[in-house]
Amino acid sequence: MAQARVAPQGVTFRAANAEDVDAIVDIFGRSRAVAMPFLPKLHTAEEDRGFIAGVISEARVTLVSLDKPIGFMAETEGWIDHLYLHPDFRGRGIGEALVRQAMARQGRLQLWCFAENYPARRFYERLSFAIERQTSGDNEEGLPDILYVWQREPA
Repeated sequence: MAQARVAPQGVTFRAANAEDVDAIVDIFGRSRAVAMPFLPKLHTAEEDRGFIAGVISEARVTLVSLDKPIGFMAETEGWIDHLYLHPDFRGRGIGEALVRQAMARQGRLQLWCFAENYPARRFYERLSFAIERQTSGDNEEGLPDILYVWQREPA
């Protein structure tokens, strides 16, 4: 496995709560627009807000801040459901720190990644996630995606 990057000094991680919905919706929208411009716009801002509120109530959501919220990861048993960083803070080890926290908590993780999201694919593969299967687009967006899996090696 490649050497771990260290998140910048001053970055904090905490559990997200209902008061964080607007900040997370902002990160979600900005990140998707920059990192995945190929995605169709399917929902209104209010629908995104309701979606994120539901994610916070149903998943373990870690909010990342550096003076202000800059990213989040939603995790359920065996899954990374969402990982988004504000575009200005990508490539600094923050996403890796989030994923490694999930790896420390769980022995196996799965996640879906759009096939066209090459930077994310490289990121997950660098962290030892392997392709389990691919689809031709049986998701809401109708776009090909990849199921990645990571399994902790036995001690």
